Amino acid sequence: MYRRSFACHLPVAVFLAVCGCTFVMLLRRYEGSVLPVQTIWGLAVAPWLPVLCAVLTMRLFAEERASGMVELLISAPVRERAFVVGKFLAAMTVVALAVALAAVAPLVVLPWLSGAVSDTVHGAAFGVTWLVLVLQGAVWCAVGLMVSVCFRNQTLAAVGSLLLCAGVPVAVYVAILAWVPSVRMSLAWLPFLVHVYDFSTGLVSTAVVVLYASLTVLCLFVCSKVLAGLRL
Repeated sequence: MYRRSFACHLPVAVFLAVCGCTFVMLLRRYEGSVLPVQTIWGLAVAPWLPVLCAVLTMRLFAEERASGMVELLISAPVRERAFVVGKFLAAMTVVALAVALAAVAPLVVLPWLSGAVSDTVHGAAFGVTWLVLVLQGAVWCAVGLMVSVCFRNQTLAAVGSLLLCAGVPVAVYVAILAWVPSVRMSLAWLPFLVHVYDFSTGLVSTAVVVLYASLTVLCLFVCSKVLAGLRL
């Protein structure tokens, strides 16, 4: 369904275009710095992942609730978690492929246009950066599914997902600084961007992987329980 859907192709195309433009802007900003190419690419992709995941997941359950198809789903002899995991894996496949396609610019186009940076582009480093971006995408997709099952309107589901993915971290950061201003230097503005920076520079942390996996499982668990509650 994703493969045949224009509602999937358009967000992915826009995502790739925006990531490419952001990558070029960051390349110009950090020209002459010590930041490796994979770090610049990761920082260009990460801010747009929540938007892509929110658009891809907003209709997965909301559309079925609006059309009444969810009643047919929950009456089928299949566990709720099977529906949730199936839809999650479908969205994650699209997200993982979109992030992989976004890597064509730094891995293929940039070395072809500028031979001076060809020696600094390493596939293994981009693989680790791709991994942390996919882990973040898993969290955003799980949040999007959890929000989608709570609404009948796709737009409200997308807005709610974006608020949870982007608005809540910023609000928490601002609230902490307002309460304890002295932690400004030790508190990251956007921890997810810091994780991308760390992984892309070789600072791989098992705790970060466990954090993303736990958040993903938690959101999928809540989504399955809300879907089970619809049976009532």
